[in-house]
Amino acid sequence: MRYYKFIFSCWLVTILCSAAVAYDFQQGMHGMKWGSSVSENTDLSKIYETALAVYYAKPDTFYQVSNQPIPGVFYGFYDDKFFAVFVKLRSPDQFAKLKQAFDTKYGDAKSSFNTQSKQQVYRWKDADVKIKLKMIEAKGQFKMAFYYFPLSLKLNEERLENIPADIYKQSVPPEGESVKASPLLGE
Repeated sequence: MRYYKFIFSCWLVTILCSAAVAYDFQQGMHGMKWGSSVSENTDLSKIYETALAVYYAKPDTFYQVSNQPIPGVFYGFYDDKFFAVFVKLRSPDQFAKLKQAFDTKYGDAKSSFNTQSKQQVYRWKDADVKIKLKMIEAKGQFKMAFYYFPLSLKLNEERLENIPADIYKQSVPPEGESVKASPLLGE
């Protein structure tokens, strides 16, 4: 009986992790195509703007990983073209599950660690999409980003993913009847 429970548990973990990365990142994310215009994505609300990019959120949707809500999901547009998704994660558990899922799908990540800032960064590539998972130990922060490489190549990625902390609070919709919950990755 223990053997069957163990096998079932392994199968369940495999299914859950593969569902997290079954998403086709080459097409875009959350129903938006890479390179599409803001006008093609009518369910977005502008939340932040810099000289180079404009950031949007979906005010009627909150995303989940590991049955926990995501504090913030932002969509970056450069020259009115969708080029990136920035995600603030809530917990080490969300971070670990995503890392495991991406390692399973893409192989072991390229990894770097900055001793000064105590920042660990994992990187994967899926054709034209770059995926970054960051953990800043000193601040207890966990972030993830997806970049559509043909557009993000023109930009300084590090500078663009530094969205001010108070913006995250603006993007989380209150739970209610008009708000829908969706998994961050997968359908």
